Amino acid sequence: MTMQRARRLASTAVAAALVVGGLSACQAEPDVAAYVGSLGTIMADEVARVYDQAEQDLTASRDEVRQQQAGASAEPVPPVQVPFQQQDVLSNMLTVDILEQLALAHKVQPAAEPTVEQVAKATNYSPTWAYTELYARAYRLRSALLPAVAPAELTDAELRAVYDTLNAAAPGQVAPFEQFKAELSAENKKALEQSLGLRNEVEKVVAAEDVTSNPRFGTQELVLLSAPTGGETPVPLVTASLDAGTDASEAPFVAPAS
Repeated sequence: MTMQRARRLASTAVAAALVVGGLSACQAEPDVAAYVGSLGTIMADEVARVYDQAEQDLTASRDEVRQQQAGASAEPVPPVQVPFQQQDVLSNMLTVDILEQLALAHKVQPAAEPTVEQVAKATNYSPTWAYTELYARAYRLRSALLPAVAPAELTDAELRAVYDTLNAAAPGQVAPFEQFKAELSAENKKALEQSLGLRNEVEKVVAAEDVTSNPRFGTQELVLLSAPTGGETPVPLVTASLDAGTDASEAPFVAPAS
């Protein structure tokens, strides 16, 4: 397992179709970030605390460097850029809650890696941030569950969706579909089948628990498999919706990375 894959959790874009009851409840209670059924409730201030810790840490580090610089300008400086959003915090919180339930059902323990230190080295996150620990745990749970769940059948429709996503991300660089299908390696086929299998199980839990997030945090999705195409961010190929109101079956593979 390479640390290149340690950057592949992502979530974006607000979905219009949310469960009416859950949406109304979140709007009526703005302090709630997400309802997770029997798994509990995630409050907006919990999400804010994780984000604020990183923002305050980065601000303090920047100010310390400025104080050490001779002749530093006394003019106000713009806010620091936190390398993740509150939307990402909530996505990882939901991911951990849901994957921990699946891990319990499958009697598996989180993988040993990546550790918080490994994630910090592979990203621009601090090992002291709560977000880094949250991110690492979500990744370790996903890694343990992928080989533990029943793989899903890789139908032509599923493969076509993957192909279309890759072709859209790298026009002219992907072979025609029939050639792409014929040349798909056994390793890549297995990775797709396992990712689709975990997607199906995640979305069963999401539906059973009626997981609903506050729309101001955007749609919550878990990227289960992505591929590099030469750009800065790998292209998500298989995603699972973390909101019971989002019909991921309509476009299960397309999820812009944050």
